[in-house]
Amino acid sequence: MTLANGYPQGLLTRLPALAVRWRTSKLDDAVFAAQYFLVWQIATPDKPFASRQCKSDPRPDAAEWTAVIETAEGECLRIQLLDWLERYQFRGVIANVPAALAQWLRGAWPLVLREDIPKPLEVLRMQARGKRAVTVLTAWPRLREPVLNKPDAFAFFRHDLEHAYKFYHTPALYAGQRAFFTALEAAIDGGMFAAYCDDAEFVAKFHYLMSDMNTHPVHSMQYLRAILVEYYLRREQKNPVVSLSSKSERIIKSIMHAFEATALRVACA
Repeated sequence: MTLANGYPQGLLTRLPALAVRWRTSKLDDAVFAAQYFLVWQIATPDKPFASRQCKSDPRPDAAEWTAVIETAEGECLRIQLLDWLERYQFRGVIANVPAALAQWLRGAWPLVLREDIPKPLEVLRMQARGKRAVTVLTAWPRLREPVLNKPDAFAFFRHDLEHAYKFYHTPALYAGQRAFFTALEAAIDGGMFAAYCDDAEFVAKFHYLMSDMNTHPVHSMQYLRAILVEYYLRREQKNPVVSLSSKSERIIKSIMHAFEATALRVACA
């Protein structure tokens, strides 16, 4: 294996071949996602790609890790990937990312690996059912190009895992988020927000609420009310520091009450 500054040359170009093993069911979603993460880390030229948490552990070796990633199979591969994710820190990556991958490898978090970017409504429906999507792009050189507002496929992948951590890591918060997303799904399907879909700014922020906001449901409710207030301020052509008309305030109050009623109905169903 040819090395440049300790890193395998062209490692990212071999991701498509690794992806074939996943698509043909030789690797499951969690194993391939962990491999994808480590390949990107190792292929990035800035050293070190990882560091020890305990001095008694061996220093991470790019060539050795790459050989395992590309040749190991079955439970031995899963155990090794999990060991690395738990025992090492990874340069430029917040700890939530390897933690989410480790939980996925254990089978504790029902993440779904995809090669496309789901639409906001699809993400909402998945979250209402307790799942989250993680997107991997493996085509070369597409994976090095921007993905939505992220600089490359790896940044987008990490972003998905950060959201997965926020969704699953606390059982009570997970249950609250699921309840909120289930209510939001029911409200959308019932046409509660249809009248607002002609406003591009509202739609963009509503999509963010659906698919890119994993927080306490109280914060989500506050955000929903805030974007409704902004919508009516635009309708009234008012500055954000100006108060809404009493009519608009009544409409927003009515919508929020209706949404809370939907949440209660869904919770009791």
